[in-house]
Amino acid sequence: MRIALYISFVAMLSQSCLNNDDDPVVCDPETVAQQNPTIDDYIAENNMPMQVTASGLRYSIDEAGTGDNVIYGDVIEIEFKGTFLDGTIFDQGGIGPPEFPTFQENSFIAGFEEGLLLLNEGAQATFILPSALAYGCFPPQGSIIGENQILIFEVTMVSVNP
Repeated sequence: MRIALYISFVAMLSQSCLNNDDDPVVCDPETVAQQNPTIDDYIAENNMPMQVTASGLRYSIDEAGTGDNVIYGDVIEIEFKGTFLDGTIFDQGGIGPPEFPTFQENSFIAGFEEGLLLLNEGAQATFILPSALAYGCFPPQGSIIGENQILIFEVTMVSVNP
């Protein structure tokens, strides 16, 4: 009797492990190449004159600034608005001293940081980040940003101080 009960218990346990609906779904990261068609369609539909970097960041300098481009170690102040392709705003505001004293490597998600290095004081730009250059499978907890989300940033480089 104990053996039959044990076999039933083991069978029931293994079956529940195989069919557990609470198992977390593992995110399959999308590559820049996979998201290029979606981004290219968005750019074409919105008639946006964008350039592309080797990493896959799409950007446009909407208004030229003055002086040298930002480098690591500069004290910068920026204003930004982050949206999804559908126009939903997920974040906006400003970043600068005193909370953000100097611009350091890995201060931001890769695509945003790469875009900032293209700017100088007063420049206004638009960045389109494939998810691989944004949060990929690890969006910020509590955020409305989803896994593999393509992000758009409108950025103004308010000030740059070496």
